[in-house]
Amino acid sequence: MEIINKGDQYPSEVAATVEAVMKKLSYRNPYRLVWQSQVGPRPWLGPQTNKAILGLGEKGHNDMMLVPIAFTSDHIETLFELDLEYGEEAREAGITGLTRAESLNADPVFIEALADIVKGHLKETEATGNKSSIQFSMRCPGCQNETCQDTREYFNQKNV
Repeated sequence: MEIINKGDQYPSEVAATVEAVMKKLSYRNPYRLVWQSQVGPRPWLGPQTNKAILGLGEKGHNDMMLVPIAFTSDHIETLFELDLEYGEEAREAGITGLTRAESLNADPVFIEALADIVKGHLKETEATGNKSSIQFSMRCPGCQNETCQDTREYFNQKNV
């Protein structure tokens, strides 16, 4: 939360992605944006995934699908945290219909989409002379990290 309170765009970017996906699916199913992977005692975004699973289960929702939309590949947060930890908590609470959407990993359609995004970015930067997007050049309003500033300045140079 400390980083987000300085102005990091992560929550709004994830929320915009969820909204775009649900719109594409014509809002066929009810959904909630929840957050996982809190590390240590420091505040993190909420509601937490495991608490949302248990809360929805208490309200009679047994069939739930977790869609780790901010993660494009399988790793510890999908394979261990979602599948094992949250799956175990759900089973202990009597929730039997918890599943997780398959990660994109190296799916050819996903790889092609990434390639299209890169090609579009290269065309845009070639046309404007900028090496990065205007959004990338902006620091978070409360950022005091000089490494962040140095990195942005480096990538915004015309000759990089």
